[in-house]
Amino acid sequence: MRFHLRVSTRFLASPESVWALKTDPESLREELPPWLPLSVADPEGLREGLKGLGLPRTIQTRLALLPWPIELSEYEEGVSYCDRSENALFEDWEHHHQLQPASDAVRYLDAVTFSPRWGPPWLVARLVEALFVHRHRRSATKLPTDARATGVSMLRELMEASSDGTEGFL
Repeated sequence: MRFHLRVSTRFLASPESVWALKTDPESLREELPPWLPLSVADPEGLREGLKGLGLPRTIQTRLALLPWPIELSEYEEGVSYCDRSENALFEDWEHHHQLQPASDAVRYLDAVTFSPRWGPPWLVARLVEALFVHRHRRSATKLPTDARATGVSMLRELMEASSDGTEGFL
């Protein structure tokens, strides 16, 4: 089973401030709950990758005790980047980070497509959703947000690809 998750927050801050927060390796670590620590084998490589240097670039990380190699790619300064992974938890993981400026705010969007390897797929998907909502709420402690638009999530199961290669939602 494949899922697509979208979680967004409307920050009442400049695009530059939100981009700085969302591309800072220490801030990324602080967004995670204490029972799910992130460790990075090459912190400088991650910093460079989050600045768009030397991409695509694979960074070896661990989420708790599990290896989580990520490939950083599709970088557009101040707008978006993408990380992908295949690991013990997920057959595939594709995570797009996007900033969408507006006249009075910036919408930050996490768009994640993934296929769990273990457990009841819907339960795993709901746990991933809860983790991302938690991350958005933690980010909201660093910069001001619209309280009604913090950690807004939408989780959908993807349908199997059709003969023309397109996918849809169930």
